[in-house]
Amino acid sequence: MNDVILGVTDAPATRAREWAMLRARARGAEVRELLIAPSRDDVDEAVAATAGAEILVLPAEHGHSYRGILARSHCPVAVVPERADDDVDRHGVLVGVDASEVSEHALAFAAAEAARIGEPLIALAAWEPVSVGTEPGMDLWTGPMPVDLTEATAGMLERMLEPVRAAHPQVTVQTRIDVGDASAVIEEASRSAVLTVVGSHGRTGLSRLLLGSVSEHVVAHVASPTVIVR
Repeated sequence: MNDVILGVTDAPATRAREWAMLRARARGAEVRELLIAPSRDDVDEAVAATAGAEILVLPAEHGHSYRGILARSHCPVAVVPERADDDVDRHGVLVGVDASEVSEHALAFAAAEAARIGEPLIALAAWEPVSVGTEPGMDLWTGPMPVDLTEATAGMLERMLEPVRAAHPQVTVQTRIDVGDASAVIEEASRSAVLTVVGSHGRTGLSRLLLGSVSEHVVAHVASPTVIVR
């Protein structure tokens, strides 16, 4: 079908509808509405409807992650906030990157979007200090490991970006490496992005049926249209 599905919930959805219509028009696709509210806990029907769709568009609800749908959807899912800070000078397609296979998919999607709308691709990776363990009977200091992982993270990011640069040489690629919790870093960066893209789960994901903590947090606090890619 390759159509755009607009999820109809009990949340205000003017911007989600506009976003879905603009995307469908640009891709020569149809918009198909799907009633999801009020029984969102029963997601089987919604998930089944995404088979063959280009994207599912949902209105953002503060604090609601659409966990079941996002974890099982057959297509990317866009969550669009109803209110946006129109005074913000938005630019770029922001994508959160780690070393996972799902992150490769998110990068490919984000790069294609950046090429389509003529925006730079902003690839963001974050690392956190880790704790040093102690050996039994030894009085070793524990706390944040005094090792700067910026260089290693930068190397990972460049490796992940190689196929993207080759596939979209016309796209300007910007890289960003931050220290801190990935959820908070992406949420903050998304406030000035045209579009934010994250994978449904990262390298620590236990199963393709689980929604990762980063994507769950970002979707529950969207600051720009945000796409979750599996």
